[in-house]
Amino acid sequence: MAEPSKVIHIRNVGHEISENDLLQLVQPFGVVTKLVMLRAKNQALLQMHDLNSAVNVLQYYTSVQPSVRGRNVYIQFSSHQELTTTDTPGWKSDQDSQPNRILLVTIHHMLYPITVEVLHQVFSPYGYVEKIVTFQKSAGFQALIQYQSRQSALQAKSSLQGRNIYDGCCQLDIQFSNLNELQVNYNNERSRDFTNPSLPTEQRGRSSQPGYGDAGSLYALQASGARVAFAQVSTMVVFVLAGFVLCFI
Repeated sequence: MAEPSKVIHIRNVGHEISENDLLQLVQPFGVVTKLVMLRAKNQALLQMHDLNSAVNVLQYYTSVQPSVRGRNVYIQFSSHQELTTTDTPGWKSDQDSQPNRILLVTIHHMLYPITVEVLHQVFSPYGYVEKIVTFQKSAGFQALIQYQSRQSALQAKSSLQGRNIYDGCCQLDIQFSNLNELQVNYNNERSRDFTNPSLPTEQRGRSSQPGYGDAGSLYALQASGARVAFAQVSTMVVFVLAGFVLCFI
């Protein structure tokens, strides 16, 4: 057996197994800081936040055969002590940011308007969303999503990175923010504190979040009938939000 390491090597990872499936396998033992899917080899590398968490994973699955979607997977310590971009081609370093409960989301190819309600429906399946702030920057339309826990943020990032909100557009580019807490002054279409529903709405002509940027007037396009491209499996729920339809299949 390899020397104990924060990095766990998982074998027999079929193409039907997602990053989120592997996170659910180990998340009871601690926070996962990095995860790389080696699809060509049917393998994955997963780095826990500390060595003790990784040891607990291995100790548990020594006596219990781990199974994901009906397939047995095999877990051992990796020969790597840390995952780096050199060790794992294609792994994105998130600019060396550490996982926390706040995500910075940039939306590319934005053909339809994205509101707080849309973002909440997209991100809330992965955990309790406390606050959302949207704003316009040089990189494009961005949002800060604050979860109640780091693990929820990590699951959301792993599952949603690179996905489209609508078919063929509104692609999500997700990083961990370096902020510790979001400040929300108003509850409206550009910002929302779900822990404090009594906040006032924004006064006309004033920016709701000057510290993060002014979203301003976004798009006048109507997105009626646009179809959300990613899904909750085996369920269809239709949400009518701000005059357009979200379909989670």
